[in-house]
Amino acid sequence: MSAEDSAAGALADGEAGEAPGSLRLIEEFVNTVELPDGEDRLGTIDGARNWLARRGVIADLDEPRRARLVLLREAIRDLLDGHAGKAVPQESLDLVMHRLNDTKLAVVITAEGAHAHPAPEVSGVNDFLGRLAAAMITASVYGTWHRLKTCHNEECRWAFYDRSKNGRRIWCSMASCGCQEKSRSYRARKKAAAADAAG
Repeated sequence: MSAEDSAAGALADGEAGEAPGSLRLIEEFVNTVELPDGEDRLGTIDGARNWLARRGVIADLDEPRRARLVLLREAIRDLLDGHAGKAVPQESLDLVMHRLNDTKLAVVITAEGAHAHPAPEVSGVNDFLGRLAAAMITASVYGTWHRLKTCHNEECRWAFYDRSKNGRRIWCSMASCGCQEKSRSYRARKKAAAADAAG
């Protein structure tokens, strides 16, 4: 299919879903840990190496490189918070720009449109960084980048692709995070009303 999965499949009926095309790599990268205390697939050198290898990246990782990957992941999570209307810390923006602006990319223009990919001579972690940068560029061209967001639930912050028509979805799942937040708000309002009534 492509052409960034036909510009995200005409945005199906509002459910969150997997990001289209190359944008899925960013979604998967951010979701390598389930917050607040789930397993971190990048938590060890072997774990990070295996996660990258399953995506065709053979990387010579040491602890500093692994730690930099985790910092980049969290900085990208902050960027996706911005797509959900939250403020993005300047240090996160700086980190993403610093790490991804230096990647070597090749641009390909076809009858279906334009896309970028890492330059042929790039390998290892730099190939992965190039794939992330290329995914951001391609998604920006097709107008899908801003639809990759993080859940508004501060204890979740799971990356999800917003397929709603107006692009204003804020929960990864209404059944879990959205429902929890509504219940919390309801209990807080009820408690405040009871306190007011008590004088």
